Amino acid sequence: MPTVESSIRVGVPPNEVTRVLLDADLASRWTAGLERLELIEGEPGQAGSVGHAHYLEGGHRHTLLDVLEEVTPGRYYRSRVAGGGIAATVETRLEPVGRDATQLTVRWVGKGTNPLTWAALALMK
Repeated sequence: MPTVESSIRVGVPPNEVTRVLLDADLASRWTAGLERLELIEGEPGQAGSVGHAHYLEGGHRHTLLDVLEEVTPGRYYRSRVAGGGIAATVETRLEPVGRDATQLTVRWVGKGTNPLTWAALALMK
């Protein structure tokens, strides 16, 4: 299965990064192509919560169902996302770096659910 991982050091502690990550109103500011994130069930940051992530990419709109499956508050979040031709697991890790920084790593492991996304995901490797 194709895997895409990116990591960045952020100059604020993990609790501040977590606050931004869990604020649906801010999600479109740090996620490419995301127009809005809509919580439809549960509470932000709690396992079992469900959201719709509304994307506009290449002139096409699609919605991903995002189910938060596992949480270690302020450290680890694992979601299952599906829709728009993909099915994936998304892991977000936050690791403190000293007192005032965070290493933020996001890892997508998924597969295309149709021939077009099979090809696109293969190119993302």
